[in-house]
Amino acid sequence: MGSASAPAPPTVSGSISARDLVGEYVASCEHRPPSDVLGRLGKMTGKLLGEGISAEHIRAGMSRMRAKGLSANLLPSLVNEAMNTPQAAAAPHRAWTNPASADVEAAYGGQL
Repeated sequence: MGSASAPAPPTVSGSISARDLVGEYVASCEHRPPSDVLGRLGKMTGKLLGEGISAEHIRAGMSRMRAKGLSANLLPSLVNEAMNTPQAAAAPHRAWTNPASADVEAAYGGQL
C-alpha cells in the first residue's frame, strides 16, 4: 500500500497535488482501495484543487469520506460540509423564570 500506485492526476494547487492527497488517503487506509475508487478520488480531488479549494479542506472531506465509508463521488459535498460547518447552535429556548428566585411559586406569583 503505497502512494506511488494511486492514479491521481498531477493537478497542483500551491505545492500539493491531487496525487499527493490521494497518496495520503491510501496511506491512511487499512487496505488499499480498489483502483476505480482511487481513480474517481483523484479526479474529484483534481477538480477541487483546480477550483482553489485548500488542501486542508480536501483532507477533511477525505477523512469524512473514509470514516463514513462513502463514495468518492461525494467528496465535493463532504469538502463543502468541512468548509461550511455551522457555528455552534444557539442555546435552546427555555421558558421564562425569575433569575433571582429558585422558587417557582415566587417566580410566577403563585399563578400556575
